[in-house]
Amino acid sequence: MFRHFPAKQLLVEATIVRHLTQLTDTARARGEGGEAGAAFRMTFREMVSGAPAKLALVALMAESADPAGATDEVEAAASALRDAVEVLLSRGQEAGEVRADATVAEVYVLIRALANARGDRAVVARAIDMVLDGLSPRRSE
Repeated sequence: MFRHFPAKQLLVEATIVRHLTQLTDTARARGEGGEAGAAFRMTFREMVSGAPAKLALVALMAESADPAGATDEVEAAASALRDAVEVLLSRGQEAGEVRADATVAEVYVLIRALANARGDRAVVARAIDMVLDGLSPRRSE
């Protein structure tokens, strides 16, 4: 596979784009389905659980990257995923299954924080449950 890429960075970038595109496609497919809150929660969990691999790829990209940073393809794939997550968030909010005042920027902060959490898997899984509970509608909404 490496021989198809003239540089290690291009291979890493292609892998990141593929990973982000798969997440985006899955999020979009869930968004077309029935329960909006469940689609949002499933995507949130998937993004947290898949983040360690993505973070490792990003670290590899940073090691071999030029100072300019991510390529247009990586940025476009990341932007498409963020848009898909924002649609799921909005649908969940409209359905009354996700708190109305949550923003996609705040959701991404939570995903990044949980993705960087170290420790026992059961503890991290419980932390994810707690965060998702916090993203549920407040009783006063």
